[in-house]
Amino acid sequence: MNTKSKNIIIFLVLLLLFGASLYGALFFGIDTTAKSTILSYIRIPAVIKAIVAGSGLALAGMFLQAISKNPLADPYLTGLSSGAGLGMVISILCFNSINYSLFGFAGAVIVALFVIIFSGFSKFSITKLILLGLSINIFAGSVISFLILTNADKAYAMTLILSGGFNNADISYKTLIFLFVFGLIISALFIPKLNLMRLDSNLIFSSEKKLRTYNIIFVALSAFLTSISVYTAGILGFVGIVAPLLSLLLVRNDYRLLFFSNIFIGSTLLLFANILSTKLIYPVQIPLGIVVAFIGAPIFVYFLLKKGGIFND
Repeated sequence: MNTKSKNIIIFLVLLLLFGASLYGALFFGIDTTAKSTILSYIRIPAVIKAIVAGSGLALAGMFLQAISKNPLADPYLTGLSSGAGLGMVISILCFNSINYSLFGFAGAVIVALFVIIFSGFSKFSITKLILLGLSINIFAGSVISFLILTNADKAYAMTLILSGGFNNADISYKTLIFLFVFGLIISALFIPKLNLMRLDSNLIFSSEKKLRTYNIIFVALSAFLTSISVYTAGILGFVGIVAPLLSLLLVRNDYRLLFFSNIFIGSTLLLFANILSTKLIYPVQIPLGIVVAFIGAPIFVYFLLKKGGIFND
């Protein structure tokens, strides 16, 4: 079977899995007596959020793994998760949870700007980016833990919100969809550059400055998409690592194909996780971040242990 036929089959399977998870997220276990109300106010909003967050995290992970040439790179590696978490905690403590998604988005954006600026516009360094992100994660994570421990009356609310989910009531869907579509369009325009960057960058780009510019652009795109995902669903781990790795396993190194496969895989992962979150031990709802971790961790371990896999020399 030639490569073109193989890719067609792969994308048909991905489309089928996406369609099945989409149908399940919309209609599985729905009460027929209140079907239209549940769809309008619960299921459709959750599906939109799952697609936005899953696609955003998957593409962000793809960008970071591509420019760093490191399959362990993750959207939250830049410190965005802790920055977003701190913003959410501040919202709960100081503003009674009003607009906590917006506070999380603002926290992620502020950290992203800080990391990009101090990674060096004059001499951009992936290593410096990762070390700064790690330092911010440790510092902000410590502050979050301190605030949770010293505010027992709001500890449960903070822990629950930090676990991720689609129950946020403070999201403007028009704004969310606009930001998401904008991010997708800009990302698609720069995809051809990623195919060049996976080659010998010194031969492809005419100057170090141009290569540095593209690195910064892709870090900024990753930060933007991750921030939207945080705004949509809170803090969700593993999606930004697992989806790009699965995509790479399926369609290899053509980023034109990886762009679409990451959208399908990231969306499908969160749609399926949302079904398990709401229905696995119904009527109790498991925090989405926990379900995603249960799905993502074994897949990640598989890639670590797979003989001749992406992580092996």
